[in-house]
Amino acid sequence: MQWSLDNLKDKQLWLRVGYTFLVLFVVCLVWDYILYFLIFTWLAQSVCLMLTGQVFEQGASYARLINMTFYQYLEYLTYISSEKPYPFNHLP
Repeated sequence: MQWSLDNLKDKQLWLRVGYTFLVLFVVCLVWDYILYFLIFTWLAQSVCLMLTGQVFEQGASYARLINMTFYQYLEYLTYISSEKPYPFNHLP
């Protein structure tokens, strides 16, 4: 790793830091709703499994989309991926 103050002049770096802060701020705002959604999904799928013996496939597909989107946010926030998450980019 090379230390340099020239990195502070890079506009792409500051744009990435700004996007990261914005994504982190939005995730913090909606965190409670994400947890409520997970509890509701778990409850609905559990009831469906108990009554019918199988999970509700459309609910599982929707939950899978939410999981992939959240994972995309985590990768972006931790600098694993440089691909911007939704709404800055397409849904997974």
